Amino acid sequence: MASEPKRILITGAARGLGRALAIEAVRHGHHVAINYRSDRARAEALAAELRCGTGQAVALQADVTDAAQVQGLVDATVAHFGGLDCVVNNAGVGTVVDLAMLDEATFESVLRANLTSAFLVSQAAWPHMLAEGGRLVFLSSGAARSGGRLSAAYAASKAGMEGLMHYYATYLRARRITANAIAPAMVQSDMVEGMAPVDTASLPFGRLGRAAELWPALRMVLDTEYLTGQTIHIDGGRYMT
Repeated sequence: MASEPKRILITGAARGLGRALAIEAVRHGHHVAINYRSDRARAEALAAELRCGTGQAVALQADVTDAAQVQGLVDATVAHFGGLDCVVNNAGVGTVVDLAMLDEATFESVLRANLTSAFLVSQAAWPHMLAEGGRLVFLSSGAARSGGRLSAAYAASKAGMEGLMHYYATYLRARRITANAIAPAMVQSDMVEGMAPVDTASLPFGRLGRAAELWPALRMVLDTEYLTGQTIHIDGGRYMT
C-alpha cells in the first residue's frame, strides 16, 4: 500500500489531532475525507485549503455515534474517491470529570462517543477493503495504561478501543486488513488545553508533543502490511512499553 495515494477517512477531523493528520496526509499526496459532526464551516474551509495541495479532500458530515449516519459516511467516502484504504477512528470526547461526580449517563455517553463510534465506523468500513487490503487505525491514549487525567470514562473508552483493535487485527489479518492504535500523551490538543496547566519541565523533552508528530506513525501504518495489533506510543517516552 506504500506506492500509491491512499483514500483515507478521518473521523472528527475538523479540528485537533484529526485536523493535523488530515493536513499531513494530503500534503503527502493522499486523499482524505474530513468527517465532522456540526462544524461545517471549519471542515469545509479545511477541505478547500487542502484541495490546493497534491492530494484531494472532501468534508463529510455525520454523527459517528449513529449507525445509519456512519453507513452513509462510509458510502459517501467510497463514492467520492472510488474506494477506501484506511479509516482513522479519531472522533471522541474528553473532559475532566471528578470520579465522585461521574454518573452512569456521562460514563455511557463517553463510551459511545469514543468506543462505540470506532466500532460502528470500522464495521462499516472493513468490507470495502476486502479486495485490496486496508488499514484500521484507532486514536487511543496513554490514559489506556495510566488512567490519565480526564476521567474514568475516558480511560475505559481508550482501553476498550485497544481491545477492539486487537480483535480486528486477529480477525482480519488473513484478509490483508491491519488494525493498529496510535496513543498520544501530552500532545498539544483541545483536550490538553482543557486540563489543568501542564508542567512542561516535568515532561521527557521539556515540552508538549506537536500534533503533526503523529503523522510518522500513521505513515508507517499505511506503508507496512506486516504491522498489526500494535499500539504506537507518541509521548516522548512518558510511558515505556
